[in-house]
Amino acid sequence: MDYFFTIIVFLVIFSVIVLVHEFGHFIMAKRAGIRIDEFGIGLPPRVFGKKVGETIYSVNWIPFGGFVRMFGEDSSDPKAAKSSRSFTAKPMRARAKVIVAGVAMNFLLAWLLLFVGFTFGMEPLLTPKDVFPAVSNEQIVLEAGAKVKSVGVGSLADSSGFKEGDIVYSVNGEAVTSQLFAGILKDSKAVYGVIRDGNVYEFKINDSIDKGSGIEFYNLTPFPRVKFFELEKYTDLYKVGLRADDVIIKVNGEQVYTVEDFEKLIRGVPLLEYEVYRDGLMHKFIIERSESRKVIVSSVIPGSPAEKAGIKNEDIILSVNGKEMIDSMELIKFVEDHQNEVIAYNVLREGQRIFYEIKPENGKIGVYLSELMNYGIDQGVSVYNVDLLSSVIEIKDEKYPFYISIYKGFYETYRLSTLTIDMFIGFVNGFLKTGEIDDSVAGPVGIAQMTHGFMKEGAISLIRFMALLSLSLAAINILPFPALDGGRLLFILIELLLGRKIPQKWEAKVHALGYVIILGLILVVTYSDILRLLGL
Repeated sequence: MDYFFTIIVFLVIFSVIVLVHEFGHFIMAKRAGIRIDEFGIGLPPRVFGKKVGETIYSVNWIPFGGFVRMFGEDSSDPKAAKSSRSFTAKPMRARAKVIVAGVAMNFLLAWLLLFVGFTFGMEPLLTPKDVFPAVSNEQIVLEAGAKVKSVGVGSLADSSGFKEGDIVYSVNGEAVTSQLFAGILKDSKAVYGVIRDGNVYEFKINDSIDKGSGIEFYNLTPFPRVKFFELEKYTDLYKVGLRADDVIIKVNGEQVYTVEDFEKLIRGVPLLEYEVYRDGLMHKFIIERSESRKVIVSSVIPGSPAEKAGIKNEDIILSVNGKEMIDSMELIKFVEDHQNEVIAYNVLREGQRIFYEIKPENGKIGVYLSELMNYGIDQGVSVYNVDLLSSVIEIKDEKYPFYISIYKGFYETYRLSTLTIDMFIGFVNGFLKTGEIDDSVAGPVGIAQMTHGFMKEGAISLIRFMALLSLSLAAINILPFPALDGGRLLFILIELLLGRKIPQKWEAKVHALGYVIILGLILVVTYSDILRLLGL
């Protein structure tokens, strides 16, 4: 019954999106004076129809979308070509408006749905490049490790000792990774290492814990992090408690995703607070690095203000105008910002401090700078990129006042439309090159599956999904490909450039070929959906 209801909801959603599209064509054609022969809900054969004026309004047997049949559209009938009520006889501007109206209505529907979603509060529509910023601003709440979301009362997991909030950090003594976790749930003899309230426990379940055990985990994802590979005992990091294999989550409160992030966060910073993940627990360590980096003069340009003042090679610049300097780029910017002033330099040379006053010329004093590293702290430390199995605890809703939701809806409509077009073009290119269908691409079967998932999440999730489908239909339909609205628009543009109409029969043949290609793509994607559904 649940899946039957899902099919009904899917058909309703898809039909509304298609009918809105066709209604756009219908309204604009009426305004242009084009005769509408039929406006149908569903696809033929017809159940019944009622003629109102010159238009038949019909309900059809196949409950999938709808259609509008305009007089003279894709017709080689000579009468249609001569009639002033025919689509093909209308001026290019009028025909273009009719074609674009369907896509415009889908964009409008998507905006309206997004407006409603943002007004009442909606989970954000995130692309892969949005994930890191969303984690950094805590819109996505992550916790390291595999966290238990719920345990059924009286279930196998409950009787074995599992509780809500437990972190599974090891299986048979091996640390849980994203690769390992895919298989541990099917291990009927595994010993699970669990962290609860800072204490370590071990539990056994004498069956597969994913089959009737009553345990549910938060959504799990392998998330990019940075891990210590080497940490020698003489380093300050080791002395304060950090260890090799610790996974770095944050440095000074900032999320760390890559080695590059890590290097930027520690560069020239004298005090560092590390938050690391180790064996199911989070730990904090504070490292002082006040002498870790200094700015050194690697070369002095002859005749420069620096040489005239007395600056020499290998001088260490401690401060300028009383401001401590441990980063060469910061020093260069400081000089540029104060290029019209006399700047006081505090220089260290052979253990002695010397003070110079130098006025820059054209924003420079004429030296090449480098950075002197104190390897007493950093030598013996190495890191590398890893994927840490993490639990998605929460994705916070975006909610705005209605006047902000108006703008936010428009912005999301534009952003997601460009993303859809890019993804569709990427799908076509990838399919032509490899003959394979990317897992992110779904046809009718896949969309019906997704509908079932969004139904479980509630009305707002379903609204968001419907908005995305409407945008997908609009964005793909406007592409300049035969049989699509964009393809018909392309023929009007060619007509404008040539100064004459393309013979209707040739245009019809091109669009027919386009239909065949599109139908073939849909069949291929549907076949891929079915294979995924069957787990093949």
